[in-house]
Amino acid sequence: MEQRINTGAEVFCDLFSAYAPVVRFAYAYDGEIKVLRLKDIHPCLEENFLLQFLRVAKFDPSKALQKILRVYQHQDKLAEVFSKFSMSLQKAGSLNHIWFSPYRLENNSLLVIALGGKVDYNVYSFEERMYLDMLCLSEIARSPLNALCGVTIIDDYAGFNRRTFFEHTPRRIKLFVESMTGFPLRIKGYHVVNHPPVFSVIIKMAYPFLPKKIRDRLFLHPNDNWKTLHSHVPADILPEQYGGKLKQSSMINSFENIPEMDKHCRQQMQFGSLRNRHLRQSMRVISA
Repeated sequence: MEQRINTGAEVFCDLFSAYAPVVRFAYAYDGEIKVLRLKDIHPCLEENFLLQFLRVAKFDPSKALQKILRVYQHQDKLAEVFSKFSMSLQKAGSLNHIWFSPYRLENNSLLVIALGGKVDYNVYSFEERMYLDMLCLSEIARSPLNALCGVTIIDDYAGFNRRTFFEHTPRRIKLFVESMTGFPLRIKGYHVVNHPPVFSVIIKMAYPFLPKKIRDRLFLHPNDNWKTLHSHVPADILPEQYGGKLKQSSMINSFENIPEMDKHCRQQMQFGSLRNRHLRQSMRVISA
């Protein structure tokens, strides 16, 4: 009889079920060491979700499991923050600060352009911006091609001002970095452009929380008519404001379907530790 071969997701499910009673995951939370046991978790066992983590873990089930556990423990921190505010759909859709190039790099990574300096913190809180960033990255990670090939990010801080600087507190930066690096997504390059000298202070605050791979792929580009940027990202796939050849009208708005993105995010937040499930279930950041 022909033996059936398990898929990667099935292997992971078997691993989760077998180890659930005994595996414990220790992590730091507000300076206190806590222990998360698998039997205290309501897990998402959907194949597409599990495959996201298996791909980024190079199909090592144990590494994928650790990544998922880190996401679950971090979701509790996010729920505490996101349950304290809400914003209208109109407000969420008005920022439009993250765009995609219609063309990929030679390594097939998706080119993401974030307008970090565009955010008006007199209108949006840092947490509101972070939630929208999270929606965007979550949507990117759902694509198998993006999960395999990763993303290259250009973060444009034109418009960075005094208010922007003071919004970036150490606690917020830590939460932001942990949120963004927790996604099952490979960051192939992170390029910061149009940054003022004071931005180096924010980089120094973020640096201890960045994984080594991202530290090695972080570039702060000088004002040199985009020469150094073009040595990493070809002008053919860049919009004109970065010395590229694309019209802004050809760029893809990442927030074209916010209600669906928000719905998917809240569905995923249902899973995780049983202890704080009620808090995650009550979270509704974007209202009609």
